[in-house]
Amino acid sequence: MARATKPTRAQLLDTIFEEMNVITRRGTARARRLAAPLTYVEHTLLQFIGATPGCRATDIATSFHLNRSTVSRQVASLLEHDLVEYAARTDESHHRGRELQLTAVGTARLASARDEQRKASFERLDEWSESELSTFAALLERYNLKEPTV
Repeated sequence: MARATKPTRAQLLDTIFEEMNVITRRGTARARRLAAPLTYVEHTLLQFIGATPGCRATDIATSFHLNRSTVSRQVASLLEHDLVEYAARTDESHHRGRELQLTAVGTARLASARDEQRKASFERLDEWSESELSTFAALLERYNLKEPTV
């Protein structure tokens, strides 16, 4: 009887990479369904603005490595859908560009999408033990500590 060979480090890294891609694809597909009528990009920018109140279109462009005109078009769509608005200008912000914030509609949209994403994730983890959840959480936190170099 042949003994099962232990996977090599390279094989384990390939498996991790592929499984993370599955998670990403599944989350992206769900986000597209939940974001309707927004595009995935618009929804992503809405999430960024929600997490970074007071950001400007320039900040978004820098963060996502996008052209400012592209971001400008996407922000215009979010303004049109009443999901974001310009914050009131202050003396300090006068020369820095227009700061963005979520509207009540945008906040509700994000909360609803997040609730649906959480529900789907929790269903996948429903039969995991406390020990498995603890290990998984700790490993994900460790993985996400180091920022990748671009």
